[in-house]
Formats: sequence, structure tokens, C-alpha cells
Amino acid sequence: MTRTKAHLSICIGLLSAALLGNTAGFAAVVYNNTQNNLNRSFAPAAVNGATPQFGDQVFLTGSDRRITDFQFEYFLTGPGGATSGNETGELFFHRNDAGTTGIEPGTQLYRSGEFSLSTGFQTVVAQALSVTVPSTFTWSVIFRGIEANEQAGLLIYNPPTVGSSFDDFWQRNANGTWSTLLDTTASPVPMNFAARITAVPEPGTYALAAIGGLFLIAARRFKRRSA
Repeated sequence: MTRTKAHLSICIGLLSAALLGNTAGFAAVVYNNTQNNLNRSFAPAAVNGATPQFGDQVFLTGSDRRITDFQFEYFLTGPGGATSGNETGELFFHRNDAGTTGIEPGTQLYRSGEFSLSTGFQTVVAQALSVTVPSTFTWSVIFRGIEANEQAGLLIYNPPTVGSSFDDFWQRNANGTWSTLLDTTASPVPMNFAARITAVPEPGTYALAAIGGLFLIAARRFKRRSA
């Protein structure tokens, strides 16, 4: 190997390692529904101490699909604002690839594990993730430990300022299937839950582009020297 080729190989290796290891500087918001608060909330009734699993199908903008940060808003309250203290939540990401029509939430892409809930209006922020999702997917939440005199739910914002969402929501039934439901009150509102998603491209996108650029530069230099 010549000195020039050796130097080029080292540069490619170092650049590829850097790009594969850290793309945080290229993060972009691909979905944002946290700007237009409708001052409405969604609080499903407690069922045997827990609420059903429910979520929102969202559509992302751009081409970045590896989620690094996800945040959503919820509220929790009880008599006089106090709760028993045993309430927890769990966050999920699903592909919409199940059911007889192939559009129900199905393949699980991410599961946060249980986290404790606090009373009042709160924001959950899941950081340092590395979860690749398709252009549309459903994020869902389960609230556990919600007693008959307590309420927990998600906040409703609309319209999203980045990306889009159907105006209904998904709810998992007792038999494991999912149903899409709408707000059926006298003054219905779009059932779009507050969430913000940040993502980066897949690491290979940067590496291939950078390596291709280096090879192009090397080829031009070689052609110039041999002319």
C-alpha cells in the first residue's frame, strides 16, 4: 500500500467511526404536537385498577427515522389532588401491521419499562434512544394503579406543527385487538395527543456518503497527478 492510499484508508476509517458513533449533531424534530394546547385531556375510565392501552398514530416528516428523543404530556389527579402514590406508566412504539386489515398496532418497536407517575400536569422525556421506526407508527401508553377515585390521561393538542396525525386514537381491547375511536362528545375535538419526536438518519447514511466523497476526492487527485 502506498503512503497516499494508507492515509486515505485511515481517514475513511476515522470518519466512518465518528459518524457511526455520534449523529446527535444532525438531530431533527420529525413530529411536534406540543404548541397548540386545546386545554382538553383524555382520561379513560379505570378498569380493575388500570386503564386500557391507548395511543396515537403519527406521520413523520423528512427522512430521519432513528428516534433519539421522545416526549409526551400526561396528567394525574385524585381527591383534593392527592393520589395513593402507586401509579405507573409505560410507553410503547408499534408498527401498524396487525389485524385483519394490516393497519392495527402490531410489531413492538420499543418498550420503556414502567416509570412512576407524579400528580399534576407532567412531561415524560425519553432520551438517548436508538429506535428505528417507519414513516408512520403508533405510540401508546398504559397507566397502571389508577384507582376508582383517581384520573390519569394524556393532553390533547391540535394541529401538529410538524408532521401529522389522524384525528382518532387507538385503544386496545380486552381480547388483544385494537379499535380506532373518535371523540363523541357534543363538541368533538381531534384526538391528537401531545408528543414531540426527534430523530436522526441511520448511521450508514452518513458513512456511505462520507466514504463516497473521500473516494471521489482521491480519484480526482489521482487523475490530476497522472495527467
